Amino acid sequence: MLLKFAYLGVWHSHAAMHVREAVQRPEEFQLVGLFEPQQDVRVQKLSQWAEYMPDIPVFDSVSDVLSSTAEAVIIEGRILQNLDYAEQALEAGKHVLLEKPAGVDLAHLERVHQLANSKGLHLQMAYMWRYNPALYEMIRLVKTGVLGDIFYYRGHIPKSKSYHPQIAGDLGVYKTAIYFEMAGHLVDLMVTLMGEPPRVQSILGRHYGDRKHVDNAVVIHEFTNGIGTIETSAMHIESGRTRRIEVYGTGGTAIHTPIGSPNLSLCLEEAGEGYPAGWQDLVFPTTEDSPSLLRELAACIRGDKAPDYTLAHDMAVQRTLFTGCAIPDGHALKGFRKFTT
Repeated sequence: MLLKFAYLGVWHSHAAMHVREAVQRPEEFQLVGLFEPQQDVRVQKLSQWAEYMPDIPVFDSVSDVLSSTAEAVIIEGRILQNLDYAEQALEAGKHVLLEKPAGVDLAHLERVHQLANSKGLHLQMAYMWRYNPALYEMIRLVKTGVLGDIFYYRGHIPKSKSYHPQIAGDLGVYKTAIYFEMAGHLVDLMVTLMGEPPRVQSILGRHYGDRKHVDNAVVIHEFTNGIGTIETSAMHIESGRTRRIEVYGTGGTAIHTPIGSPNLSLCLEEAGEGYPAGWQDLVFPTTEDSPSLLRELAACIRGDKAPDYTLAHDMAVQRTLFTGCAIPDGHALKGFRKFTT
């Protein structure tokens, strides 16, 4: 069955992946249009996407999106806009795919979760690496127990120095700036593998440029039987190849680098799950049958399956992110500024 979707906001760079998938799988997905309140952002994205989907319809308002034929709405606006968008979409009876992190207010997120539940609508987070084939296999191996008891998780997700001006601009309104925007990916995976940590310690450095915003952070998560560390910064000369996720267990090790690639290095103490003992460098390419965020969204809307990730999981991820950002009051905006269109 064809899933029709529309965008509320296209500010986030991840928005492009869903447009590309709609082009690649036209029998599964149809983009019916987008709404973006900022003209410069809208023009830029339409220009960038024209090479694979020209003439994308543009809606004049949020209400036009919500009265359209779209069954689902993908929310890719600025972080401080997105929960308002999600709430409006759910009130209108639309299913929602919500970009990370899940807004700037924990209480608002809880209300949005309650709204989705009360209306029987599917609300899904757009943590895009959940369905990266290499990480998908890493998660599977942990859940089968072949890696033993997980005692250490490490995620490293930096940006380059050239990104630093954006911290003072778009991200400067958020407490902990780059960590708040970037770390959710790795928190999501850590909570998937190890649960919600009972204790979190943060080192939130301001070490480059004008030193007004967090640009160099290490957060330590203590579990009953292990430790997880997440690191991000915006001072690298090049960041892509340094990004990595490492999982260490009493029965094996799994390392994925660079993040988003098909690569997985695996070392097992004993053979299991079709893999021999010892080190092996594996490649997991995306195939026609690979799961994706959109495929998960469509299947859950149709009722073909239960969600891979529950709202309780997503709330645990957001709580852990806020704790790592040293945000005790549940509000991630500096000065509680509210975006208006």
